[in-house]
Order: sequence, then C-alpha cells, then structure tokens
Amino acid sequence: MIGLHGHSMLSLDSMVIDPHDGGSIGLPKPSFNAKLTLVTHQHFDHDAVEVVGGKALVKYYGSTSLEGFRIVGVRGFHDKEKGRRRGEVAMYLVERNDFKVVHLGDLGCLLNESQMKELSSPDVLALPVGGVITIDWKEAADLVRALKPKAVIPLHYWVKGHLMPLDKVSPFLEELKWKTIQTRNVNEEELASQTIYLPF
Repeated sequence: MIGLHGHSMLSLDSMVIDPHDGGSIGLPKPSFNAKLTLVTHQHFDHDAVEVVGGKALVKYYGSTSLEGFRIVGVRGFHDKEKGRRRGEVAMYLVERNDFKVVHLGDLGCLLNESQMKELSSPDVLALPVGGVITIDWKEAADLVRALKPKAVIPLHYWVKGHLMPLDKVSPFLEELKWKTIQTRNVNEEELASQTIYLPF
C-alpha cells in the first residue's frame, strides 16, 4: 500500500520517504510509525525523521536491501548548476516483488542518459512539479513522457495553507491529460495505467 501524506512524503507499507513535520510548511502533521525512513536530502521539509521514526537512510547513493525492499539511490541535483546553489539529492528506486516506485526528491534539473536508464519504466513515478526550487510542471511532464511510468504521484506543489511559494499542480495535470484520482492510499494491485494520484 502506498500512502500519500502531502508535500513530498510517501509511505510504502512500513517505509517512508521524505517525511515532513507538518507545521513548518503549513500542513497537518503526519501520523505514521516507520520501520525505515529514506531521506532524499537534508532540507527541513524532507527530513523530519523524528516525526515518523525508524532506521534512517539519508541521501544514500548505491544499492542495498532493507526491510524487504531493494533500494537504489542515484545522485541528482537540486538545481541546474550541478548542486552549487542547493546541493545534491538522492533519487530513490524502491522495489519489492517486482513492483517499482521511483521518488525523485527535489530534483532541480533534467536527467542525464545514465540516470534515465537507471530510473526508467517504474510502476509509480513520484516527482516534483511545483517549480521555483525544483523542476517545473513542464519539465516534470517531459520527464514522465521520457521515463514512461504506469502511474504518477506529483510532489512539492502549492496547496491551500502551504507556506512555501510553489506553483499549483493544475498546469501539470492539464499538460499531461491523464486520469486523476484523489486518494490517501494506493493499492499496488489496483494501480491504473496513465493515472495521476493526488492526496485529498
């Protein structure tokens, strides 16, 4: 089961990726107890490990197996200047029972050929769409077309109450023109093709 917790936070059964604390970004505090927490980079809106607990894997590059998941961390950048402005991010490929989820964290630039090959064709692609400090909605839509996921979870965009000055998700939805479902949980066995999943 994939849980959508707002901003860039996802859960996959007992694992969490990029937890936030709620209050510091104007969103409700998430309620989740993790056994394993992956952090793409150490910015305040992505690394609230103390809120969810569990063993933390922070900005990890390489390949490992933990809690029944195969985890691959691929180095990326938070900006278009090879990390000189905002640093690096770990983009995660998480796989279990041949089900693959790719989380791009706060990716700030397009992917190179090697990164594309490593991260292509997941069941679910979670990527930032709100621009300003990450790729924008148009770049995100181009990445979806290039990586060819079955389904998409947009991350890191403005919603009512959000304290960060990000763009809304609507231009991304209009550009991609896929079916949209609002939900808090996505069952892997019921995953629909060419579908965008959004939290309530």
